[in-house]
Amino acid sequence: MVFKQFHWLEVAEFLTLGIAVVCLFVAIATDIIILPLGFLTLALIFNALNRIRGQYVSRQRLANAVKQLKRQISQEIQEITPPEPVSPSPTPVQTPTPPQDTDSRGMGQLKEKVFIIEQSLNSVIQYLNTQVLPERIEQLEKSSAQLSQTLRELTKEVDQPPISEPETPPIASDPSLSINSISTATKLPIVSATSAFSPSPSIPEWDILYTLADHTDAVVSLAISPDGQWLASASWDQNLRIWDLSTGSHKTNVIAHSQGLLTVVFLPSQEHTSHYQLATGSFDQTIKLWLGEINESEEMTLNLRQTLTHHIGSVHGLALSKEPLLLISGSYDQTVKQWLLPHGEMHCSSYDPLGAVYAIAVDAPQGLIASAGGDGRVTLWQLDTGEQIGFLAGNVSSVESLAISADGQTLAAGCVDGSIKVWQLDPTRFGAGRPLQPVRVLNAHSGQVKALLFSQEEQILFSGGADGYLKIWHPSRREAIACLIMGNTDQPRQPGILSLAFCEDHQLLIAGSADGMIKIWRRL
Repeated sequence: MVFKQFHWLEVAEFLTLGIAVVCLFVAIATDIIILPLGFLTLALIFNALNRIRGQYVSRQRLANAVKQLKRQISQEIQEITPPEPVSPSPTPVQTPTPPQDTDSRGMGQLKEKVFIIEQSLNSVIQYLNTQVLPERIEQLEKSSAQLSQTLRELTKEVDQPPISEPETPPIASDPSLSINSISTATKLPIVSATSAFSPSPSIPEWDILYTLADHTDAVVSLAISPDGQWLASASWDQNLRIWDLSTGSHKTNVIAHSQGLLTVVFLPSQEHTSHYQLATGSFDQTIKLWLGEINESEEMTLNLRQTLTHHIGSVHGLALSKEPLLLISGSYDQTVKQWLLPHGEMHCSSYDPLGAVYAIAVDAPQGLIASAGGDGRVTLWQLDTGEQIGFLAGNVSSVESLAISADGQTLAAGCVDGSIKVWQLDPTRFGAGRPLQPVRVLNAHSGQVKALLFSQEEQILFSGGADGYLKIWHPSRREAIACLIMGNTDQPRQPGILSLAFCEDHQLLIAGSADGMIKIWRRL
């Protein structure tokens, strides 16, 4: 019979459920509902008992399967173990048990290692599936092929015999142009193509002007107002603070976001001269637009004007384009978005499939946006349309900071390995098959390069590192021409520098550190 395939509890459950259904129809006709409710209760009780019995049977089957596997493994181990040697003497010699114990321990260790290897392989496969590694591998292969080709070309040039040139008048008569300075200037210059040589840099001297210590957590972004009067600082303590650069005094602050701030930028104000507009980005995935108003007593108040919520990841970078008037944001959600000002409508969004965006830089005259992040590639986007127009090759280290020179010819990227990669931007090669390679690699810091900044006039590059040093670089030099420290000289470990700002009008250099301190230097 078919019922022999079921347990008696299952049969009882089916029967009581069927009787309950029949009684339900009877109850509809006679208005007596006690009988179907009783059988339905019995059916529920039988169902619970069947569940408990099913769990017990499953555990028994699992235990039997484990025992069967153990027996199979022990049989395989016995087959692998070599037979005991037969002694030629008439008296049988018993084999001692310690070697068997040793073999068992060895097999146990071997199985444990196999299990660990399987876990490692599974984690590697999971990582490969979750990360966009094929694109990165392809990028590395292309970079390797291009470097190999360049090396072959250089080898051919070295192997060719030198071509005799006519004698020229000596140029060492000018003491400012020594042989060393000329060779340094002509190697991979970071200067305009119209310049024959970079002038010898003057070593700048800096004097500490103010030390500001109102923040209680890392100062990750700094911005200076267009008129050079105010300094804005954004911190992980959720505070946006405004400072008077002429006196170093604190003017106002506001808890700007529900989580730590990551970036701040001043926006051009189209209202009264006593009004200032700012934008902030945060871990809370929002961008907020603020209005700072100066009253008659020279006090500033910050009021929230608008909150932009299109990002689904933390906003790591903000930059401004004046023509066209756009706010550009880079986020952990792998997008670069452009917002129309002053009302904050999203204009376009660009998706980077290679990973999160940690840093952005804008060159409005060339209509160029540069973004970079954990994958190490610097991607170039078209301003106002968001179209990808190319990328810069030659770097595989994660990028923490970006900066473009005032003339738009040089881009610098600060990496987590402490190096600074420098490219000469050539718009004619952005979409070419052979992407641009770095013209110079600076071994700048012993930790991450968290901040980069170009001066507007002299094309001086400032870099701030997690090692606590602020270094100043000249285009014609491979070594820093000056170095400042964030903390005191007697500190065994300097607080890391996370943000930089430079005021051209007053020649002020400003740095924010991981311990919440802001230090301002004046150039002498």
